[in-house]
Amino acid sequence: MSQKNNGKSCNSCNRYEGAIYTRWGRKDCTGTGTELVYEGFAGGARYSQVAAAVNYVCLPHDPDFYDGDVSMSPFGHMNSMYGAEYEDNYFGPNMFQKDVPCAVCRATKASSIMMIPGKSRCPRTWKREYYGRLAAGGDDGHGKFAASEYVCVDYSPIALEGGEANENGKLFVPVKAVCGPLRCPPYKNNAFLTCAVCSK
Repeated sequence: MSQKNNGKSCNSCNRYEGAIYTRWGRKDCTGTGTELVYEGFAGGARYSQVAAAVNYVCLPHDPDFYDGDVSMSPFGHMNSMYGAEYEDNYFGPNMFQKDVPCAVCRATKASSIMMIPGKSRCPRTWKREYYGRLAAGGDDGHGKFAASEYVCVDYSPIALEGGEANENGKLFVPVKAVCGPLRCPPYKNNAFLTCAVCSK
């Protein structure tokens, strides 16, 4: 029996369209009801670049470049894209300075995706797509840093082959709780935070 949707017959009104998320630190999407859209490598603005873009991006392996005429500003206004690397062995054994893979995934039976910082499980009635360690950008130890966002690095990360040089582009560093404005308890000072990516 069909339903009515805005006055029109609708045989698939209850079908999910799918929800997209990025799995940081892996090249694959796991679990039932999940498909790989594309795999790539993590990138973003350089960790110390002032006024840089803050977000991490999952760059595809087969980029298309703009090949039309480019009229550059006389002031040379532009931003840059760098690859990303783990800046700590916290994410896994021998991961320090290795390049970070990523996978863009589609949860085929979901319409919503959220990342929960500080949790390794999802709320009841939500499906856990993956869990891991909370990460953000870092500085160079001398107070030079750009803004970044929080992302969830898979609990069992891998590294890109051949990406072991210390290039210091976009960085993934651990995130710890700091008591004060953050309530302790329930949080613990200097404890590293987990994360979960959940769908429904």
